[in-house]
Amino acid sequence: MNLQALEVALAENIGNKLTPELAIGLLHALKQTVVARIDIASIDPCEYVDYSMQCEYLEDILQQVIPLHQMHWQETEKYRHSIPLKPNYDYMINAERNGRFMLFTLRCRDSGVIGNCMMYISQSTHTQEWVAEEDTIFIDPAHRKGRVGIKFIKYVEDVLGSVGIKEIRVTVKSVNRVGDLLLALGYSHTANQLTKILGEEHVQ
Repeated sequence: MNLQALEVALAENIGNKLTPELAIGLLHALKQTVVARIDIASIDPCEYVDYSMQCEYLEDILQQVIPLHQMHWQETEKYRHSIPLKPNYDYMINAERNGRFMLFTLRCRDSGVIGNCMMYISQSTHTQEWVAEEDTIFIDPAHRKGRVGIKFIKYVEDVLGSVGIKEIRVTVKSVNRVGDLLLALGYSHTANQLTKILGEEHVQ
């Protein structure tokens, strides 16, 4: 029984009507396998030219990645800039402590953290396999050159595979060509995501 997962699920649904679907979701949360924080000390970093790739705890380097999240928001989230950026880092850190979140960082020898990838870890209720779902993958535009991005993605894949992840899910935005890169790296186009900001509807 995973009371921590249930607590998180309840917090996410405060104010929502208890429907049969929500009740089933809460039961799934209660049955989730209990997992401890992933031991990143056993995960080797990777060096490439002037860059290093590694797993780090968000809890330890939060202030270093906040500027990247702001840059990412400005570049890829223009469709929802009417909503203020307000990341719930407490939630992310709690998920990290419970083995449900991993942070990968890309560091440059002269510039510190210049890229990051955040993955949420869960167990599929359909296959019972472990799944990693991307929340963020971003590299400072000044460092998007050569094969750095490809090396970073491959590093993330290798580490996730080593900790038992079977499936990776990534959402790509239409404002850049990350989707083309992922397709070239063997990912499949499996869905289209549509977004609507309520209160901003426009009649065509």
